[in-house]
Amino acid sequence: MVDVFDMHCAACAVTVEQALRDQPGVQSARVHYATQRAQISFDPAQVTLDSLLRCIERMGYSADAAGSENRAEIVRRQRHRRIWGFGLATFCAMQIMMLTLPRFLAGTDIEPELAPLLDWSALALVLPVMWWSARPFYQGAARELRLRRPGMDCAITLGTVTAFAGSVWHLLANTGALYFDSVAMFVALLLGVRWLEWEQRERNQAVIQQAAGAASRGQALRVQDGADGVRMVPTDVDALHPGDRVWVRTGEAIPVDGQLDSEIALCDESLLTGESVSVRRQRGENVVAGAINLGAPITVRATATAATSTEQRLLLLADNATKPETLAFADIVARYFMPALLLLAIGTFVALLPAGVATATERAIAVLIISCPCALALAAPAAHARAFSGLLDRGVVLRRASALERLARSNAFLLDKTGTLSDPAVARVSELRPGYPEQRALTVIAALEQAANHPLAVALRGAHASDVVVTDADWQPGHGVSGRIAGRAYRFGRADYVGLNDECLRSDRRLWLADDEGAVCALDLSERLREDASALVKQLLASGQVELLSGDHPERAAAVARTLGIEVSEGSASPERKAARVQRLRQEGRIVVMIGDGVNDSVGFAGADVAIAVHGATDAAKASADLICESPGLLPVAEAVAYARRVVQVVRWNFGWAIAYNLLAIPFAIAGAVNPLVASVGMAGSSAIVLLNVMRLGGGREKFSDPAVAR
Repeated sequence: MVDVFDMHCAACAVTVEQALRDQPGVQSARVHYATQRAQISFDPAQVTLDSLLRCIERMGYSADAAGSENRAEIVRRQRHRRIWGFGLATFCAMQIMMLTLPRFLAGTDIEPELAPLLDWSALALVLPVMWWSARPFYQGAARELRLRRPGMDCAITLGTVTAFAGSVWHLLANTGALYFDSVAMFVALLLGVRWLEWEQRERNQAVIQQAAGAASRGQALRVQDGADGVRMVPTDVDALHPGDRVWVRTGEAIPVDGQLDSEIALCDESLLTGESVSVRRQRGENVVAGAINLGAPITVRATATAATSTEQRLLLLADNATKPETLAFADIVARYFMPALLLLAIGTFVALLPAGVATATERAIAVLIISCPCALALAAPAAHARAFSGLLDRGVVLRRASALERLARSNAFLLDKTGTLSDPAVARVSELRPGYPEQRALTVIAALEQAANHPLAVALRGAHASDVVVTDADWQPGHGVSGRIAGRAYRFGRADYVGLNDECLRSDRRLWLADDEGAVCALDLSERLREDASALVKQLLASGQVELLSGDHPERAAAVARTLGIEVSEGSASPERKAARVQRLRQEGRIVVMIGDGVNDSVGFAGADVAIAVHGATDAAKASADLICESPGLLPVAEAVAYARRVVQVVRWNFGWAIAYNLLAIPFAIAGAVNPLVASVGMAGSSAIVLLNVMRLGGGREKFSDPAVAR
């Protein structure tokens, strides 16, 4: 694992990844932009870690071994460099504007002795900006040219260098206007936005790391051998050591790196390996922290502590998605815009040569300055940086930046019921076998439910904690759990699952416990809708089609749907049926958002355009989600949808303004109606408009009670 610094976009991650893969001895390389880390598998006999670090540094980035004590120091230096670069550019821009102000106020009436002093002072102040503050743009442009993929940094460098060179030429020739102030202000604005973007990425990474390490601050079930048999003892994950055996429920993430102690396991490692097919592990094979157990409960023998295992878990929660469409669009525009702009400037110069070299030069420079893509460069990054912060303020972790734009276009919402819209509870114990103590029945059920990972299981384990030994435990999501206690086989779940096939025993509000002799008791269930479930559904109905998909009985699912005003509901929905419904809606042209919390939602999550895991979701759901709600309640989901629409609306407005500005301003520059001085003011003004528009997104948490806000 390697920390990679100075990456400022997803394209940087692709660049580093490709360079590493081209190195001899490298078997695989995966670079994660969100975590700023590279996972590299290589043959030490052919290549060393130091040579790989030097390879990354040759690409223009800093690198160090992950977990190194130097990381904090490198981040500190990065922050220091960004603050000083932005601060220097801002200070110089303000001073240059003060020196330029007399020219604006006095025009040609300025004192002849004073004009050279002001102009040469402005040049002296802009030199540090061009030499030091703007260096990140030069380095980015050099990388783009080296890869033969000119992009936004090339366009920025072209505009600033041209404006600076033109100003110096005018100063030496004592002709024309100077635009040192616009150059310094443009550099300061871009550095400020990139600094903000970097800080938001660091903050988002910290939240992701906090979510990734949540298990290391929670509990695991440690398998302990005793005189009375094998027990599962709740233990802090931080307290686990190599050699400890850990029991992992179905749908849970493996808490530490280890070796499989069970015969076989089915693990979801897709977010780590990039492979969508689940991996089958045999006894003795290594399993990684953060991988989701999709099969029956398993036992893992730890080979590492939670602290070291969190590195793998962090990667599982990292952003490994493609670049957002708007940012990719900006790069494409810049790629074609820059050559076209150069040809246009050269054509303007050649066409106006008969009118004189000075006139031709001034017009060509005006074209380059007025069309400098500053507004275009700021349009998407500033809004996306604000979006990360805004969503975090609302308690939502955005794992994949590209999901934000799909969420803004969404028009179909699929909701899980139990654990998402409602919380289950036990109303009473009924049909109890004569002579069988009720508390004993509840203790057995709680022990069996240690194998399960759904809201009712959590409630039962919490209310009737038990250290009863369970062997051969198995959980069938949507059906029930089974296991052996003191040699006796037990089943708990639906009537048909436990072997009670009499139709009159089946009920949508009743689960049964049975042993070798038949039914032990029935649990009559109650259900409580979450307080903000109705508000969430109303918000979503205003934005598109809403459906309820539940593994619960169809009648109960329909009753909840009617209460909430949802017209379409489906009960007894298996994970495969949920995934099939997602695909059907997508084939109809819908942009599908799936909202849930459980293991049987994760399959549908993988196929949905956007997957949202609500607060308290299982590890399996979080691993597949695009957005994770860390705040309790359901309103953060509605707020995220509305906020995404606002962000994309702002980005599109910014792009529209930036493109329209260039298309309208360039003809005026060619015609001579706009001189370089006015062009520099226009360039700065267009950037200011973009930033003011981004400020409309706000920062604090807002309640989107009016569905129209989302439109």
